[in-house]
Amino acid sequence: METKTEALYKFLVDNSANFTDDWLKRQRVIQGSDYSADAPPEVMNRVKEQNSNYVRLVAKSLYQSEEEMKETISAWTSQTAADRIKSKTDLTEVAWNSGVFRRVYWEYIQRFVKQTDLEVTFDDVFTWEKKINYTLDYVFESFIIVFMDILMNRLASQATLIKELSAPVITLTKEVGLLPLIGEIDTTRAKGLMESTLTQSIDARINTLIVDLSGVVMVDTMVAHQIFKLMDALKLLGVQTIITGIRPEVAQTAVQLGIDFSNIMTEGNLQNVIKKFIQNYKPASNC
Repeated sequence: METKTEALYKFLVDNSANFTDDWLKRQRVIQGSDYSADAPPEVMNRVKEQNSNYVRLVAKSLYQSEEEMKETISAWTSQTAADRIKSKTDLTEVAWNSGVFRRVYWEYIQRFVKQTDLEVTFDDVFTWEKKINYTLDYVFESFIIVFMDILMNRLASQATLIKELSAPVITLTKEVGLLPLIGEIDTTRAKGLMESTLTQSIDARINTLIVDLSGVVMVDTMVAHQIFKLMDALKLLGVQTIITGIRPEVAQTAVQLGIDFSNIMTEGNLQNVIKKFIQNYKPASNC
């Protein structure tokens, strides 16, 4: 059995390039996929190299323990999954090609059985089947795990960036910051707004925050409530807040809803309040 397994291993390794050529012939034209039949030469060459290496790694599993195989395969899937994410290759396409690869692999094992002078029994084939299919299953499983981990981490990073961009605290001086609010503020954004603003204000070590509402087209009781909560929280942190840029229609709606801004420091024009702070700002001496 050991001699026959060694012969199969050598056959697969020696034919890894031919295997990849046969695998590529079955590719479809899919825009944006690394597997596309019309992929750019540099992409195609990289995929061919990865696939040929994949053929050899799977063949190597014939000799490896389960732990050794998983360690070897994990290194390959980590790199390959990152490449597929980078190229925006769809996971559905990855799954389809996993099936193609498996079919081609067993076709090559069938060729070996037909060509070899060694006597291959059913037991031999089924022993190889357990090893090979288990490895291929693990490849697909580990690939999806890595693929989804990278994707979810990227989505989380993008969500954090979007949250920060939707409520950016801009430092005007060492003590004064500006929070320009634009667009509609719903419940979800309002909660994120409060968390992000508090964190950014602490990090920036400001003592005054100008909240500009000139880009907000509507203020309802929920939005006003969140603004009041934000100002109360900032006050506890020692940060004074000033509201600017309340549009006439927003002010009218606020009055109709009974929203009371009388106890809040307000300025009608952002430019004017910034000018005041800039004129009064005295940078610390370096002496």
